[in-house]
Amino acid sequence: MKYYGYAGGVLKVDLTTQTVNKEPLDMELARDYLGGMGMNGRLAYDFIKPGIDPLSPDNVLLYSAGPFVGTVIPGAVRTNIMAKSPLTGFIGMSGGGISIGPMLKYAGYDQLVITGRAEKPVYLVITDDKVEIKDAGELWGKDIFQATDEIRDRLGEYWVSCIGPAGEHGAGLASIIDNKNSMHSRTGLGAVAGSKNLKAIAVQGTRGIEVYRRKEFRDMVKELRATVEQSPAIDLWRNEGKIIDFYMGGFKRPAGFSQKEYASRIWKTYYGCIGCPVGDKGVLQVKDGKYDGVTVKVSNPWATPAAFQLAGCTNYDQGVKCVEMGNRLGLDCFTLGHLIPFAQTLYEQGIITREDTGGLELKRDVDTILEIMKHIAYREGVGELLSQGQKALIEKKGEDAYKYGDHIKGLEPMYDMRTGSIVENFGHLTNPRGGHHARSYSITYMPRKSESIRKFCMGIGVPEETLDLVAPRGDWPGNFNLPRLTKWSEDYNSAYYSLGGCDRTPITPAFNLDVLSRLLEITTGMEVSPVEIRTSGERIWTLHRMFNMREGATRKDDMPPYKWMYETLALGEKQLQPIREETIQALLDEYYEERGWDVATGNPTEQKLIELGLNA
Repeated sequence: MKYYGYAGGVLKVDLTTQTVNKEPLDMELARDYLGGMGMNGRLAYDFIKPGIDPLSPDNVLLYSAGPFVGTVIPGAVRTNIMAKSPLTGFIGMSGGGISIGPMLKYAGYDQLVITGRAEKPVYLVITDDKVEIKDAGELWGKDIFQATDEIRDRLGEYWVSCIGPAGEHGAGLASIIDNKNSMHSRTGLGAVAGSKNLKAIAVQGTRGIEVYRRKEFRDMVKELRATVEQSPAIDLWRNEGKIIDFYMGGFKRPAGFSQKEYASRIWKTYYGCIGCPVGDKGVLQVKDGKYDGVTVKVSNPWATPAAFQLAGCTNYDQGVKCVEMGNRLGLDCFTLGHLIPFAQTLYEQGIITREDTGGLELKRDVDTILEIMKHIAYREGVGELLSQGQKALIEKKGEDAYKYGDHIKGLEPMYDMRTGSIVENFGHLTNPRGGHHARSYSITYMPRKSESIRKFCMGIGVPEETLDLVAPRGDWPGNFNLPRLTKWSEDYNSAYYSLGGCDRTPITPAFNLDVLSRLLEITTGMEVSPVEIRTSGERIWTLHRMFNMREGATRKDDMPPYKWMYETLALGEKQLQPIREETIQALLDEYYEERGWDVATGNPTEQKLIELGLNA
């Protein structure tokens, strides 16, 4: 069979038996689940047995790149990694831009399925049809930068997906990092790889990707690139941290984390994913002082170093050092930015003792942060207590610790609903992987006129008969129905990401369901209508919910942290009010209703499963 857009292969590697199998891509599944997180979700639901230990050989580690990945479609680079999460106990997934996904496709594979556990440390080498499982004894124990460099010294310019000591030791917040800078950080997938004794995957492919109608494809890509290149958001995302003042201009910030300090102290240059005209990633380098010369490439260069403020970092220099160490050890810096201050607070309240910390005083300063990070990665001292994240820590320390926590389903949120009732904030609650905003991206992060909201809704597939309920006419603050718009945004984004799309602000306005439908046809030859793509997104979202239901998730798991509902949030000089519990419950009721789910339980109804073909 001739494949277009898709590479056409699924590579299955059993590390227990050291066997490799190659199968053709199931195009019926591709039509229903598109690719990426959609195809991974289907296989995760089918192959991962309910109730397994995430760090047992029974877990399955899945890589998948959608049909747009590896082409020159702007932003079409996102690769999805999935497994049952050791951090949350639910579905775990993470996406990355400069990942091995394009190279996997150039080697002939849309999906990589890794099962079992090797007897000793190994790494996987994929060179087109040649697949080898090699000894990684000399790589085990090395950090991600060292191991990646050594693999390339051995093999040449391969693209490498690698874990660090945190993954080797089973830390629940361990990340997988591709090519030393694409961070698959969230939900602890590095620990899953480590539990399989899998240090790295190195890929080199030479086949490229063929598209169905080349001239139409070139013309459409040219139009899309022109649209993206005209975005005023490019300068904000690309240059010298200008986005800091755009997002945080209304709040007073510590002097060490100002846009001026970012530009003068750590900013070096920007770079982008393959085929991307935006270049929204950053090379950060400390100019002088204690951490002079420390350099790191970061996907979110302005927010990631700032994540360590609450833990005690006072400036961007210190933040860069923390990120550099986190990336070397293979730790999720965003989880660390919540977990460490949570532990510090419990220590200050006497809930964690010096006996718990192995004698380490949990001070709020950068030296203590770096020490804690090392302890977590190697699960030594206080690191053993913290290595499985907030959810596990609260289970150990009980109700006294609960009110200080800020996780959702075991994953710490990026944003806080107290800062504003927008789709990106509410979506933290409903996201199957836990507290993360990415699958609920919309345009509500800033005030919009009614005309703009309604145009956005039509672009993502809100039916005409539902439009007035989701986005009523009128230019007033909050001129949209928060839970109902969240549902439609999640469905659209699930489809868009499964195809391989990027969620960054300069990219997303160029796309909508009509664009995706046409682009999918001229890329792959599949005629899939906008409504069918929207339905695929809903099917993908619902299947991820079903995975969690099998693992015991209930409506309670969609509730926010205690502090969001009962405490004010000090942000600069402002005091932001809590969102009352009854308000959250009412929002969730309306969200489940819009989804056609059972309002009492938050579970998809049998009727909805039949409608989506998920009842079998």
